[in-house]
Amino acid sequence: MFYPVLRIYWNLLDKKVIVALPGKSFILSLKPSYIQMSKELAVVMDVAGTILRMYRVAKDIEKGTILAKVVTWELIMERKGRVLVVPQIDPSIMRSYHPDDRLGKLIDGREQLLEISCSSSPVSKSRVMAILAGSQAKIGDLIEVYQEVAARCPGNYITAGMIVDAQLQEVAYALSTGGTPFPGLKDVLASLREQGADIFVASGDSMRSLAYLRELGIDLSRVYPVSGPMRKKEIVVNLKSHYRRVVMIGDGLNDLYALRAADLGILTVQQDTRPTQKLRDAADRIITNIRELPKILGGDS
Repeated sequence: MFYPVLRIYWNLLDKKVIVALPGKSFILSLKPSYIQMSKELAVVMDVAGTILRMYRVAKDIEKGTILAKVVTWELIMERKGRVLVVPQIDPSIMRSYHPDDRLGKLIDGREQLLEISCSSSPVSKSRVMAILAGSQAKIGDLIEVYQEVAARCPGNYITAGMIVDAQLQEVAYALSTGGTPFPGLKDVLASLREQGADIFVASGDSMRSLAYLRELGIDLSRVYPVSGPMRKKEIVVNLKSHYRRVVMIGDGLNDLYALRAADLGILTVQQDTRPTQKLRDAADRIITNIRELPKILGGDS
């Protein structure tokens, strides 16, 4: 009997073709060699320390001291239960409050704008929100580190956040980060596009900060904000269903799983972030300058 085909769905992720007929459907599993991938090469990039040289400042809330040139993941990994919280709040709003106002006043009613970027161990968002609501930290602590970074890194890429310590039930650090593109970055991106690469970004920062990447010619629809280690891995794995090769470039511990999952994992040490041996082992290649990237990918194709 002849059945008119209503629709054909091609699920690349599961490598199946679904043929929909009136009142029924058939699933045809295909071997990977028969799947026609949509594109050749996807390049996934971290931002802080990978394509931008960063300047980071933290304030130890308990001691009241300012720490310059910190490495965020090192502060987070000092102990279990530490969480990096990224508020997608415009700095002008932050500065509209009195510096002595408690941090909870800034957060109240804006909980949906706060995202957990990464953590040293699992902590629920509801618990983090409760800690922030009762924190003794002040809005002035956040303003202080933001202004410190803004003085050193004038430009559009400046962000602020907090490291919450679930064991102490308190904000451990106020944190701010600013960055400028590594020399030659625009040329690198142009070369990758000439090689046929689609460029994606997976970053722990908020979309408010990452909107700056548009100035570098990066399509914001291919930018994944507030991405922790497992989310970055998920992005790489998903792209592998649509591209023949997926390359991951990162510099920190939050890139570990994505480096392992990629067809080619590239660790960059241009920022001098003292990568652990575990991170070095996860990478297929290690570079000291982002300018090396087009040659590596051109020779690896």
